[in-house]
Formats: sequence, structure tokens, C-alpha cells
Amino acid sequence: MKSLTDFALNEEYKRVQRLGDRLAEIESLIDWGAFRRMVGEIYDNRSERGGRPNVDEVVMIKLLVLLQWHGLSDPELEREVTDRISFRKFLGFPKTIPDYTTVWQFRERLAETGKDRAIWAELQRQLDSLGLKVKQEVVKDKKKS
Repeated sequence: MKSLTDFALNEEYKRVQRLGDRLAEIESLIDWGAFRRMVGEIYDNRSERGGRPNVDEVVMIKLLVLLQWHGLSDPELEREVTDRISFRKFLGFPKTIPDYTTVWQFRERLAETGKDRAIWAELQRQLDSLGLKVKQEVVKDKKKS
């Protein structure tokens, strides 16, 4: 445990976990490292000028997943991630939650490079290999639907 805040967040999350958290279930099944490798080359601040540190690539991909699966706008995503502990848990309780313009800029950069299609194809491949399909706000087992 990193801090008292981390401890408190995990304690608060335990009730959600007892009630059932589909995001946590799916989060543990996906190889998120595959996405880090896909976007790492376009998402690394290597300039000599420096600048603000990048938000972790996997957190950014997970934000796009939440945006898509829950049908949220960028501002709604920022609000929901700030408010919902299950969303924060899915993201790994990041120290800071990116604002909606950061999410928008990341999504635009992915689209410009064509990486967005590769990311969604990889996510779909992983879900298919697990026998899962996604309906907005619901992840279901294909065999049971």
C-alpha cells in the first residue's frame, strides 16, 4: 500500500467488489501490456524541451474503453471517473485523473496515426479469445447470450 489514500480507496471499493464489479472482472482478463507496446512510440515525451509528464498509456487506453463502453462524452468521462470508484479501480487508482481535453488529444493522436483501429482490433481479438462480447455498459459471455 502506497499511502493512507490508497488504503482508504481500497477499503471504500470493497463494498462495490462484494456487490459485483464487471469492470474489475474484465480488467484482470485483458493483456493491457499489449496496448502499451502499440502506443508507446507515439506517446513518449522525448523532446529536449521536456514538458508535462505523460499519463500512463494503459490508463489512457482504459479511459477510451470506458468512454466507448459507457457511451460517454469526454466531459462526462472526466466527471464519471472522478465520481465512480469502480471506474477509478479499473484505471488502477491513478494519482491524477486526466482532464477531458487530454483524453480528446490522445484519441486524436491515435486516429492520426491509425493506431486507434489497431487498438480496437486487439481489444476485440482478446475479448473474442475469451468468449466475451460487449454491449454498451455490459460485458457478457458469448456462450450465455
